[in-house]
Amino acid sequence: MPLPFSLVCDLLDECHRLCVARRSNNQAVADWFARHRGRIDAHDTNLPALLSTLLPEKRTDRVYCTQTPSLERIIGRGLGLGASRIAELARYRQPGLGLDLADCVERLLATTPNPTYSDKHRVTVEEIDTLLQELASRTKWSSPAIRSSQAGLTTRDRGDLEGVYRRLNAKEAKWLTRLVLKDYRPLILDSRLVYQCCHPVLPAILQIQDDFAAAINALQAAKSPMLPNSSRQARLGNESIASIKPRLGIKVGRQNWFKARSIKHCSTLGYGRMSVENKIDGEYCQIHIDATRDPPRIQIFSKSGKDSTEDRQGLRSPILKSLKLGTSASNVRKNCILEGELVVYSDLVGKVGSRTSHAYAHDQQEGKILPFHRIRNHVARRGRFMNTEDDTPPKPYENLMIVYYDMLLLDDRSLLDIRHSERFKLLERTIHCDKGRAEIVPRQVVDFGGRYAISDLRQAFAKTIVERGEGLVLKPDDPYFNFHNSSKRFSGLCIKLKKEYIGNFGDIGDFAVVGAGFNASKARSYMIPDLKWTHFFLGCLENREEVKRWNATPEFTVVTVVELNETQLKSLLAFGNPMPVEPAINVDTRLKIPRGLETNTPMCFAFRNPLVFDLRCFSFDKPGNMGFWTPRFPAVSKIHFDRDYTDTISLEELQEKAKEATTGTEMDDSQENLAWIARLEGADPRGRAVDAVSQLTATTMPTPSPVKSTQATSESDPRLSPVAFRSVGRASVNLGQVLHTATREFAVPRVPLITPPSSSLPEEAASPTACANAAPRKRQSKPVLETSPAPKRQRVESNQRDAAPPKTDKVRRPLTDIDGNASQQSAKSLDFVSAQLQQGDEEADDGWGSPILVISGPGERDTTNIPDGAPKATAAVACAGNGASCARSKAEMRCKYAGAGCHLAQCPVFFATECLRTLAEARAHIEEHGIEGASVLDPTWLTADGHPAVASPKPRRGQSAILLVDSMNKADETRELLALAEEVRRKAPRGKRRWISVYDWRLLRYLTVLEDKTVRTKYYDGFDDPWRRWYCGMI
Repeated sequence: MPLPFSLVCDLLDECHRLCVARRSNNQAVADWFARHRGRIDAHDTNLPALLSTLLPEKRTDRVYCTQTPSLERIIGRGLGLGASRIAELARYRQPGLGLDLADCVERLLATTPNPTYSDKHRVTVEEIDTLLQELASRTKWSSPAIRSSQAGLTTRDRGDLEGVYRRLNAKEAKWLTRLVLKDYRPLILDSRLVYQCCHPVLPAILQIQDDFAAAINALQAAKSPMLPNSSRQARLGNESIASIKPRLGIKVGRQNWFKARSIKHCSTLGYGRMSVENKIDGEYCQIHIDATRDPPRIQIFSKSGKDSTEDRQGLRSPILKSLKLGTSASNVRKNCILEGELVVYSDLVGKVGSRTSHAYAHDQQEGKILPFHRIRNHVARRGRFMNTEDDTPPKPYENLMIVYYDMLLLDDRSLLDIRHSERFKLLERTIHCDKGRAEIVPRQVVDFGGRYAISDLRQAFAKTIVERGEGLVLKPDDPYFNFHNSSKRFSGLCIKLKKEYIGNFGDIGDFAVVGAGFNASKARSYMIPDLKWTHFFLGCLENREEVKRWNATPEFTVVTVVELNETQLKSLLAFGNPMPVEPAINVDTRLKIPRGLETNTPMCFAFRNPLVFDLRCFSFDKPGNMGFWTPRFPAVSKIHFDRDYTDTISLEELQEKAKEATTGTEMDDSQENLAWIARLEGADPRGRAVDAVSQLTATTMPTPSPVKSTQATSESDPRLSPVAFRSVGRASVNLGQVLHTATREFAVPRVPLITPPSSSLPEEAASPTACANAAPRKRQSKPVLETSPAPKRQRVESNQRDAAPPKTDKVRRPLTDIDGNASQQSAKSLDFVSAQLQQGDEEADDGWGSPILVISGPGERDTTNIPDGAPKATAAVACAGNGASCARSKAEMRCKYAGAGCHLAQCPVFFATECLRTLAEARAHIEEHGIEGASVLDPTWLTADGHPAVASPKPRRGQSAILLVDSMNKADETRELLALAEEVRRKAPRGKRRWISVYDWRLLRYLTVLEDKTVRTKYYDGFDDPWRRWYCGMI
């Protein structure tokens, strides 16, 4: 039976009352459905009409082109209002009254009811829904399906809406006004609760078919009972969901998303194997393809649910070519539904290798995706190009491209219950990539149960930031929708990770608040009496110097409009004094408002004394007809009442920030990547990387060893513990852990270069104290760990003894000198620990012929001497290019910068790969430092016995080999290499084992800076020396 509109108005009134009282309305909604269950379940009740009335914002396919001013005129004509009553109707325009148009209509009809209103002929929900359907069908902005429905309807105009107003009482007229405007604020109904009250299975069906009418028809076709209290409900509900699949022409609902606020937050939300994909900065497309038609039919739905096929005709050709429909190579026989992003791709070739080659560089860039704002020049909106008058016309080398990332239907088979990994395999088999026209999203799989998951995720995120990407999307290996009960808390939910979500990474600076606007509907959502400001216009000062020097009239260019949350707005009203005046009489400031400014709220007040807002945003954009970069999705992070507008950002400074954010800096990519990794580590809770070992307490854990040992070892920092040096299975080292918080901004990334914890500790890994006090050739069977050096019989290198004898007592420091990153081990020079380590290794070393060096890559220098620089070794060095040893003379080892005092003098230096050894920059630095014999070790060393043909001379104690790797671009290869080295080391006789330090090859570049006396400003990205900067680990 028809449902009276007054019953819906009763529900909306009650929910609005609860909302104003800041109480939940869920129980009121459930009670209302229970009271009217008979009417709702009647066979002739139009459930789609009821849902469209309760949730008007869901009907994105309907566009009425009726805003508040035009609706005000319609109501005035419909009610036959005179001049005085029309003025009463327009009172909502006055700021501070707390009224909207709907309130004014209610007040008018409450005092003077409609004479034609009758309880016997009440307006029904179905009647109003039909009227709105007809209004939308005559608007070209509505979806094609809505426009095509006009043929079966009687032709009406807006006079029908006027007639309906004459049949309503005050309460009904109020809610009809808000229904037409699609704005119930501050009232918000829980859509999922409304669906469940109609039928508990309906929410799941609407995920599969996101259309009210289609979902209700699917529910009825499945013959599921409409009584929610039925005992057969759960069983038939599951059967119904299993029988329903996506339909061509009806949009599939989107997945739910989480916003990750840090890498730590990601580690909490993520589980299992996660697909880490680049987030493409384009327009969402859900593509429905019917291959049985000739030509194939393509429908494209936007994120809002609108059918945007007409606007995106430029994608038709790339889509058809990527699917190869009608050929033997096509994987689609009947139909399919795909998800992807529409972007603009530039084929321009030129300026290769420049910084503009980033994905978000200036418009002229080669083989790259162009910024988001370029889409409006290629995609029309219902046949019109909007706000493109001041834009650069589309270039012949610019083309629309589709980037696919999921598949939901293939040949009538629903893929919604298939795991993501299987869907992606089907996608790869279906799509034939065409560079610049159709591609599959780049991704990598990260196992969140693995040891290096967080490090891999952090590196992938830093790489995306350096490439000026939008962010990352993390998808679990679950079905697209999880309709079954799951023990996982976040099962089936995807994660968005953007730089601007984290800490203060999105902050861009202070802006002057030059004016404010008022929106009546928005004002009602604040619950603040007498509110006059809802929107704030932010501007950039153009003549700062003139204002400061000569007190000139400040000139501002308005760049964006923002809103405040309720707390911020109350604070502004309490403490701010902007001295508002009407813009027409404002003489204290000069305001330039671009015509492309995106706002529907005009400026009602100009501020004679502009306030200062601290703003953050998600990158930058160039809106149509603006002509300059503006903040994208701006939000106010802080209001500064103690700052003057003369210190705010200028338009020129804003453009520089935008260019830096969209095109990159002059910093080398690897340097910027490492810097971002360090910043991401510092952005985790308490400024400490989530995957870092404990810094504040001596966390103990068993030390793996082939001999019996129950002693625990401290993991404050593996470099500070001799046993940690010997344990190849320690976690990879993060140098930021031993630095003060203030120096951690550019901490070394946690690159997983050290072999897994399954590696064993060598038997000779005895306590340094025990080694110092025992006979030369004796070892203890059980390692004894101490955090302070032994006071007696300590043997130290002569150069170390002359420089600074080690103290035997711990020095007590004032509490004020102890920071949160201080290790519980003694913070003395690491040289002393190195001496202990080398002393313990003395009897176990037979030279550099140990197979530990057989990693098809060279070794590197011990990091135990980091603070004081590397020791100057004088022993001969073995060259292993062909397995033979060769001694180099001192003359051959002369460094261009430091001569015999070079930090790499006679230190065995090897490269991990031949490609790295032949790298021009690395080779040049090696020659400058006089290391002519650096090479890749002969693979023949990887024999069964692991011994070289000729053993090299034994190096001087305190010296260590250096292995140079590419930890940024070849991290996976490096891990495999070091794992192989560890396996060889384990098989070697204990007396043949030798430790090797691992650095990134960029250490050579920074050592040049260290030793070159002509470089007066020594800067190592915030670190004390190059060794700390590029230390990767130890094997």
